[in-house]
Formats: sequence, structure tokens, C-alpha cells
Amino acid sequence: MIHALKADLIPIILESINILEEQGELFNSVIDARDIETSIEIPKNRANGDLSSNIALRKSKESNLDALKLANLIANSFNSNLVKQSKHESLWHTVEVAKPGFLNFRINPFAKLSRLCTVLTEEDYGWERSKNIEKIILEYVSANPTGPLHVGHARQAVLGDAISNILSKAGHDTYREFYYNDAGNQIENLALSVWARLNGYDQNSEEFPKDGYRGSYIIEIANKFRILKKATKLTKFEKSKKLLNEIKNFSIGCLRDEQNSDLELLGISFDNFALESDFYQNGLVDDVITNLKKNGMTFFVDNALWLRSTDFGDDKDRVMIKSDGSYTYFVPDIAYHLDKWRRGFGKAINIQGTDHHGTVQRVKAGLQGLNKKIDKNFPMTILHKMVTVKKNGKDVKFSKRSGDYVTLKDLIYFSSGFDEVNGEVECCENKHETATILSRGKDAVRFFLLSKKPETEFNFDVSLAQKHSEENPVFYVQYAHARASSVIRQSCVSELELLEFFSNLNDAAYLGSESVNLNSLENELAHRVLGFSEVTRTVLKNVEPHQLVFYLQDLASDFHKFYNDSKILVEDTWIRNKRLLLVYSVAKLLKNNLELIGINAPEKM
Repeated sequence: MIHALKADLIPIILESINILEEQGELFNSVIDARDIETSIEIPKNRANGDLSSNIALRKSKESNLDALKLANLIANSFNSNLVKQSKHESLWHTVEVAKPGFLNFRINPFAKLSRLCTVLTEEDYGWERSKNIEKIILEYVSANPTGPLHVGHARQAVLGDAISNILSKAGHDTYREFYYNDAGNQIENLALSVWARLNGYDQNSEEFPKDGYRGSYIIEIANKFRILKKATKLTKFEKSKKLLNEIKNFSIGCLRDEQNSDLELLGISFDNFALESDFYQNGLVDDVITNLKKNGMTFFVDNALWLRSTDFGDDKDRVMIKSDGSYTYFVPDIAYHLDKWRRGFGKAINIQGTDHHGTVQRVKAGLQGLNKKIDKNFPMTILHKMVTVKKNGKDVKFSKRSGDYVTLKDLIYFSSGFDEVNGEVECCENKHETATILSRGKDAVRFFLLSKKPETEFNFDVSLAQKHSEENPVFYVQYAHARASSVIRQSCVSELELLEFFSNLNDAAYLGSESVNLNSLENELAHRVLGFSEVTRTVLKNVEPHQLVFYLQDLASDFHKFYNDSKILVEDTWIRNKRLLLVYSVAKLLKNNLELIGINAPEKM
């Protein structure tokens, strides 16, 4: 809101100064539009107006006038201009002078109400369409298909989904992709781990791979494979290449299905799933190596092929092909991002854990070394720090099933109020009730994980997520929407009727009603609602969904204060309707933007 108000206020102040010069009240003015713009701010104390300017204080010496006198001259000229305008149409109501020379501007209360009407009439109020529409690919989660998704993947998932939704809201053409590293040693160890369990070897056995996977999910996969083969527990499985390849493909399929199912609990879906193995099979990895060699970007040392990544800002050169002929892990990543560029994506956003920090510069160096005119900021990477799960003040260290970490599914179930992922839920006869409970857990997970900057570590408090009280921030915001919805139902005044009431007003009606003026709580809430467009600019400019969560919490807080201290459905039509307009505006902003970040906006709680 302040952006639009500044744009409206600056020329009026400038005109007032020009009039003073014409009248001989001010000589050789050194005040220009830029000076005025930088002098305007929102006062901390709303009693001092809607906007405040210290232009008189800053320019009094240069104008050879006392600051208070200069402020009074500008104020008198400003107010004289306002008298010439219709009070019904003017944005500004008055300007007052405060010692030692502040100018405090007050917005016409009807103008505020008129702008609140636009909240209801504009479908995507506050979200401006970008002037530079881009085709953007967002890659997130991208877990290896070697185990269940963990809480770090949950953070990536909600960040990626929210950012995709926000960018789409601004008009960008967004595409969501999950990249599977389905090749390499970790996949071989997955197959060997399942093979060992098929033959009854435990994790302490010499036959169990040193870097194998020890969670109970490996036993589950082994049992499923045994059933597929119609084998008994006494059946021995030979360690043949053909069998290990079959186990590998089966295991990857099981884990991919499970990961997709867990993501569905969180309300996450993708447009495409890319496979690392495809870039080996289609020759793109070889093409990358060939092109880098051709461009003089590689060299050999100790029978290993190195990338001259220091030429592009890396702290040291990097091995691409080891002396044994195997590729290092960032080489297929270069091929994958080249594939993104070839598919026409002008911008790529990756959301990864901070453990991928070292890979970021290597991939960019490889892409630049290809000399394909790829943008230097391709890809843009958002790194997030770890998530620690706590319950009753103590760390929840791991899942029984995964063996060494808390899974995404655990987090949703625990946040829903279930102590076990299985058991209680399976025993629940009412599937609809179970889905509703899990949906509350999903909402808490999404809200909590979006409420902090990605670069900060996050302590996820399961005990807080389970609370159905105002202590729980997501409950607090959803409860504000439920309260607003309840008032709207009780009012029996439709949105259309409300808009018609304000659209049919005239000067006489406005001047004859003192009830149009907003009290302090109404004014505070109106400013919060009308300030939403400023928040969206920040969210889009910096790609920061947490700023949207902060805003929703502040909006809910202001609404609860207003609701608790104001009688809304009163007999006075003016008071009732202006307060209902606020209620409708809050309900719409809460609903639209909760749903934008994948969270329910219940009408009853």
C-alpha cells in the first residue's frame, strides 16, 4: 500500500511547494520529488497519521526557514489544495504538523473503504503480474530412491511447492520436477542390502554390505520380492548380476511408490520425474565430457580427468572422471542442467539441503565451460538447513522404520496427533475422520516449515503442532478465517450487497455520516489488509515464502484483536457495513493465501 500511497502523495506535496514559490512564500526551493520520496514513511504510532514526512526537517537549512515554519507552509498549501477537491473522491483527508517539523498525512476514510472494496472485486488482490514472464523449472526433493523421505525432504517439498505456486501467481510458466539419482554406488548398495535380507543375513553379518541400508524397510522390500518370486524363507538367492539387477529395479520401484505416496500426504505433486540413468543412456553425459574437452576446460592428472572449475569462481579444480573410469557425482548433474536449458527453461531454481553447497559452483562451472551461452545464474539454488524434530522438549532422533532418521510420513502423523504411523490409524474405522486428522497434520507441517528462512535451522515442535489452541500458529491463523466466516454467515449480508452499498454513496451521504471514520483497531486492520501488495513484492523479489507466512500471522493477530474488541453486527448501517467490509477482506486474504501455500482455510473450527 505504501508504494501506491507514496506515488499519489509525492506530486501533491511537490505541487504545494510550487504554489508556495509562486506566492512568494518560498524562494529557490531545493526540494525535489526524490527528496520527498525518501522522506516518507509509515509512523510507528498510528496516532501520528497514515504516512509521515520529515522533509521540512531535512530541508529547512537549505530553504533558509525554520523547520516548523516550513512544515506549516507546506501543510497549509496542501490543505488548501484538498479543499478544492471532492471529499468523496480525494485520497487524502488532511495533513497535520507535529513538532519539531513533521508532516503527518491522514487518508480520507472513505478512500480506505473504497480500496477495501477492491480486495473483494480483484480476484488476485495484491499479486501483480510480472512484467517479465519467464519459463521456470523448479527442482526439489530429488531424493535418492534408497529409502523413505526424511524431514529435510519435507522442508524442500513445501518450499518448492509454495515457491512454484507464488511464481505462477505472478504469471510465470512454472514446471515442477523431481530428479532421481538412480545410478551409482548407493543404488548398488541398495540391491545388495535387499539381497542380504532375502538370505537372512542381518546387518552385522559379513555378507551384509559395509555401506548398506539398515532400516526395517529393507526387510519389507525383501519380503515383497520373496512373495513376487513365490519363494519361502528357506529359499537361497544367488548373488548373480541378473538377480541383483532385478532386485535393484524392484527396490527402486517400491521406494519410488512409497515416496510418491508420502508426498501425496503432504499435498505435493510433480509435472515430471527425471532419471539420472537416462543421461547416461542417451549419451548426454558423454556429450558434456566431449564438449568440455573440446573447449579446453579439462586436463589430466594421475590418470583422472579434471574440470578447470577455478576459471568460473570455484575454489579449486574438480575431478570429473576418476582414475578407475567412474564419474564423480556432479558430472551427470551438469548433463541434467544442460537438459533443462535445452528444454527452453530460461530460469532454473533448485531447492536443496546445505550438504549440496559444494556442488552448486561445480555445476555452474561445468555449464559455463560448455560455452552454450547459458546464463551465469543458471541454476539459482536455495539451500536449507537441517530440521530437528522435538516432542515434549526432547529430540525425536529416528524412526523405527528408517533406522536412523525421522521420516516425512512420521512428521505428518505425529503432527496429526498419532503416536505411531501404523497401528492407531489402521484401527480407525472412520476413514473420513482419519483423513481429516491427517489433513490437520499436513497443514501444521507445511505452515511450520514455511515459517522460517531456509538458511536457518528449524526445531519442529510436534507437541505444539498437535495443540488445538491459539498457541499453535497455524491453528491461530485458521481460527481467524473461521471466525471471519462465522461473522459473514451471521450477517446475512452478501458480498455483492456490501459492494453495492459502497458503490452507491455520494458526497452528501459521506459528509452526513461520522460513522465512516475508522477507529484505531479498524484503522490498524485496514492498513494491514491494504499493505498486502507490499508484502507480495518482497516475496516475489527475494523468493521468500516465509514473508507471506509472517504476514498471515500478523493479519490474523490484528483480526483477533478487532474481533474481540468490536461489536460488528450493530444496528448502525454504516458501522456494520464498514466492519463487515473488513471482515470480508480478511477472510478473502486468509483463504486465498493459505490455499496458495497448500493449507486449508476452514470455515468452522
